[in-house]
Amino acid sequence: MLKKIMLALCAFVAIILIVPMFLSSHFSMSRSVEIDAPVTLVFEKLTDLNVYDKWNPFPEGDPTNKTEITGLGQGSFLVWTGQKTGSGKMTISQVEPLQKISVKMEFYKPMQGEGVVNWLTNSKSESKTELIWTFDQELPYFNRYFGLIMESMMGKRFEKGLINYKNLIEKEIPKN
Repeated sequence: MLKKIMLALCAFVAIILIVPMFLSSHFSMSRSVEIDAPVTLVFEKLTDLNVYDKWNPFPEGDPTNKTEITGLGQGSFLVWTGQKTGSGKMTISQVEPLQKISVKMEFYKPMQGEGVVNWLTNSKSESKTELIWTFDQELPYFNRYFGLIMESMMGKRFEKGLINYKNLIEKEIPKN
């Protein structure tokens, strides 16, 4: 009986150690929304992390979440902490006017890591803009398991955030 338990334990440990070799070390996802607003307005608001704090879907349901924002535009950053949201920092690292904003993500708790968020704007017409929200992250060896569930964990939040942003921006457009 003890021999069977030891064999099962060894097989389990071997699986835990070997499976990540076959899992991707890169995680990537994106979501998009069409906003009834000109690209200039959509883009301008994305460069202000004070505005991001209003549409950010991640702290919803965490009343302990606190944010601190420093600066505006490229180089500005937001630091967050909360019981459910953990802690981290996001910094606007690159701005390509009317096209792309890159944000360096640093996660401190519950797990350390880094990633890159991009907000891409695509003018569809004078009054319509597509906003694409992407996330990319390199996963350390044992964190590759998380790559299997990150899409389901984060996808709904991205969708909610994009709807939040769409509603926020469209409220600013005068209705005829």
